[in-house]
Amino acid sequence: LFLLIPGQPDTTCYAFVGETVVLPCTTTSPGELILSKSMLYWQIDSVLVHFFHNGQDSLRYQDRRYHGRTSLFLDQMKHGNFSLKLSNVQLLDTAVYTCIYKQTGERPNETQKSKINLIVSGK
Repeated sequence: LFLLIPGQPDTTCYAFVGETVVLPCTTTSPGELILSKSMLYWQIDSVLVHFFHNGQDSLRYQDRRYHGRTSLFLDQMKHGNFSLKLSNVQLLDTAVYTCIYKQTGERPNETQKSKINLIVSGK
């Protein structure tokens, strides 16, 4: 049994091919987060777009289509900004992205989930 806390409302983002887009995701937990006790998944269904845990990026299982194109705002994460920067956006990146945040520390069962719909169009 785990507690699913609603994240932000579902969001839609728009971008053109070749641009860099920021997919917004912010936690609703107050206070500073301990990143060494945080897990953050960005995924599309079962496709892993970006994974962060134990205080660092962990991209071994990242889908290769996203290799080298994703980054987090590491300096802002402890304040709850889990937004994903996606560069050189392609038409195939149009999808619903899920941002999932879990704490692995004292409250290991708290999970926050947000959905971000990215629509990419040609120039």
